[in-house]
Amino acid sequence: MPHLDTQCYFPWYKVPGCKGKDVRAMLRLTVSDDLEVRARLGEVPGWYDGVRRSYGGR
Repeated sequence: MPHLDTQCYFPWYKVPGCKGKDVRAMLRLTVSDDLEVRARLGEVPGWYDGVRRSYGGR
């Protein structure tokens, strides 16, 4: 999960360490993390097939 600093982490809402932090920085961090996760989604089917093969599945 994204962390702005040691006290402020995602999800940001009602996290005591996030009060008064730069909302724009939190939004940029959320968007960049989301883009990174979406970019890796294409690798999931290959990884899953590899796991199935290693356990003897079809």
